[in-house]
Amino acid sequence: MLFIIISIILFSIIIYFMPKRMTFMEMYTTAWFALTFVLAVDTYLSIKLGLYGYFEKGIEWKTLIIHFGVFPTYNAIYLNFFPRKHRYKLVYILGHSLILVAYESATVLAGAFYYNQWNIVYSAMLYPFILLILYSNLKIIRALKKRAK
Repeated sequence: MLFIIISIILFSIIIYFMPKRMTFMEMYTTAWFALTFVLAVDTYLSIKLGLYGYFEKGIEWKTLIIHFGVFPTYNAIYLNFFPRKHRYKLVYILGHSLILVAYESATVLAGAFYYNQWNIVYSAMLYPFILLILYSNLKIIRALKKRAK
C-alpha cells in the first residue's frame, strides 16, 4: 500500500508543477473517462472473470485508492505531454506502454496487484490500445468543446 500512496503523491506533485497544456476541464473530464474505463474493464476482467485482482481476492476498499488515485493522475500526466507532431505519437504511446508495464510489475512486487490467468504479456499488448483510447477521448472532448463555441 505504501508504494501506491507514494505513487499518488508523486503523480500529484508532477501534475501540480507540470506546465499545463490541457485545460482544467480537459483534465477533469479525461480523468473521469479514465476512471470509468478502468472500472468497466476491471469489473469484467477482475471481478467477473477473475483474471487478476488488487491486494487480496475479492472486492477491497483499498482498490478504490488505486482507481481514484493512480489512474486519473497518470492519465493527466500522459495526456498533458502528448506530442503535437504526428511522427512522435507512436513512440510516445509505446514509451508509456513500457512505463506502464514496469509500473504494473512494481505493483505486483509490492503486493498491490496479482495475476490469476493473466500475465504481463497481455498487459503489454493492451496498453498501446488503452493509451490510444485515452488520447482519442481527449480529441473528442476538444472537438465537442470547439463545436459548442
